[in-house]
Amino acid sequence: MKTKRLIIAIALLGCSSALFAGNCVNDLFKAAAQLPDAEKITLNPFVTSLIKPFVPEMKGINSMDIIDAEVITEKDYTRLEKMISRCNGDGYETAISSNEENELARIFMKIEKERIKEVVIVSLDKDEISLIRIKGNIDPKQVGELIKDKE
Repeated sequence: MKTKRLIIAIALLGCSSALFAGNCVNDLFKAAAQLPDAEKITLNPFVTSLIKPFVPEMKGINSMDIIDAEVITEKDYTRLEKMISRCNGDGYETAISSNEENELARIFMKIEKERIKEVVIVSLDKDEISLIRIKGNIDPKQVGELIKDKE
């Protein structure tokens, strides 16, 4: 009986740690949202469905989150920089990466079954951070056409 309880307890502990473990992008967005001057904008699925008829480029996009903090400390910069470096992997592919002195830019993508499920754009400067997260079911051909039209 005690063995059975122990096995159940271990199983529950394993399940709970998996449930509460976030991915790197979630952790990054939470950390940035908690910065003192952070501004956050969320376009949930209802709002994006209202926009789609007027903006054909929104096809396939379900939601967007934008966080901008224009004043960050050196300590925050270092912490955020470490968090961003962890995001290579964790289900995300790095599409674009740029490192300059005290400036960092990344575009991460999560791709499943040849569809873009998530795009995360990160810009971290010495004194500010901007994050954009786009979730949906986006056809890569659509993105290619968009880029081609803007050239």
